[in-house]
Amino acid sequence: MRTSVIISQRVIDTINSLSIADRSPISNALGMEFILGQSPEDTLTPMQNIVYSIIRFYVNQDIERSRAGSSSVSPYGNALG
Repeated sequence: MRTSVIISQRVIDTINSLSIADRSPISNALGMEFILGQSPEDTLTPMQNIVYSIIRFYVNQDIERSRAGSSSVSPYGNALG
């Protein structure tokens, strides 16, 4: 079964709020993991890995909400809800 990847406005806004030096590596890491199926951990600095983990959580949360049949994915939900 193929899974759609959901890049919500919350994810886009989070990436856009990053420094210019972090935007590209983290965007590339999303592509590496969710499109190519490769682990991006070795391509990021330790701090970028922390930020990437948060963004990855957002993407996975949005995917799960979509699978659960939610009529819409809340782009501004927090990590707890």
